Amino acid sequence: MLRVPRAPAEITLTIKGSRFIARAQAVSELAAAHTAIDAVRAEHPTANHVVYAFRVGGSASEEYGMSDAGEPKGTAGRPTLEVLKGSSVADVVLTTVRYFGGTKLGTGGLVRAYTEAAQSVLAELPTRPLVAHVTACAIVRYEYLDGVQRLLAEYGAEVLEQNYTEEAKLRFQIEEARFSELSQRVSDVSRGTIALTRDDS
Repeated sequence: MLRVPRAPAEITLTIKGSRFIARAQAVSELAAAHTAIDAVRAEHPTANHVVYAFRVGGSASEEYGMSDAGEPKGTAGRPTLEVLKGSSVADVVLTTVRYFGGTKLGTGGLVRAYTEAAQSVLAELPTRPLVAHVTACAIVRYEYLDGVQRLLAEYGAEVLEQNYTEEAKLRFQIEEARFSELSQRVSDVSRGTIALTRDDS
């Protein structure tokens, strides 16, 4: 099962005088990943390199990205991304800041250093299971509104939109595993007059 970060994690390694500061944090989309990377660059304006790799999109449509950030090609971004791909962690961006310490590590040494940094920060990263959600809508006659709202609360649904005209229209998000049972309960409480419709657009 895939897992996602609950909170950021950061570690620092010193290898032959060079300091590697690796940070892993939650991001759910491409734009958020690049925003996080820019924030790390701004935080470390004098760093020699800010290497990154990310894995976003959950289990539905994963996207990956990486950058060697000036290190020799394939020695930094690629090993960082390979660590991410080999882990169970999704929706994450991993940055490694390097402050050069005066001793060159060589291509093999760089690969080992960035791999170790990525593995070390993921080992410290607090995570939770990635749970699939669905978005759904219900058009509810007012006589059933209280009952439906109670069921949504009982099943942990998050109401996203509420529109009240001749009938109430509720748009909400719920764990996919609980959707079918909720649908049946709503049908029961409304004497079969309300059907939940998925709205994953």
